[in-house]
Amino acid sequence: MHRDYLVGELQRESRLAAYALVRGIAPTFAEADWHALSDGSRPWRIISVRDVAGRVRGLAVYSLRMHPRAGLLLDVPIFIALSAVGNQEIARSLFACLIEEASPCHFLRVWNEFPHNLKQMEDTRFFRQWDHGLIFRVPPG
Repeated sequence: MHRDYLVGELQRESRLAAYALVRGIAPTFAEADWHALSDGSRPWRIISVRDVAGRVRGLAVYSLRMHPRAGLLLDVPIFIALSAVGNQEIARSLFACLIEEASPCHFLRVWNEFPHNLKQMEDTRFFRQWDHGLIFRVPPG
């Protein structure tokens, strides 16, 4: 079943609803970390998928970062597609948007485990590891 979803930068008025999704997946991810992550002062960007009623159904948090092995890497520590119906379509929409954002990169990494906190997301040593996510080669062009 095809549904209409809006994919784009997380809107300020949707931050709390997006945090509710995060808490549903990772109840220990602190609200203060979410606010610091979503206030625009850090290099992280957040895209969301909203249904036609405006409800947040999915989100991805990502940053372009220089990795010692991969070069410029689109790093995605948070990827959530959560809905009673349409999960696959939501995930496809998010991933398509991430692939577009990753066009200057050779690789995109989606973490295989939800980060414990913002400190872990910004830990340089952890970022340099190559073993904590699914690595996708970004198609050229």
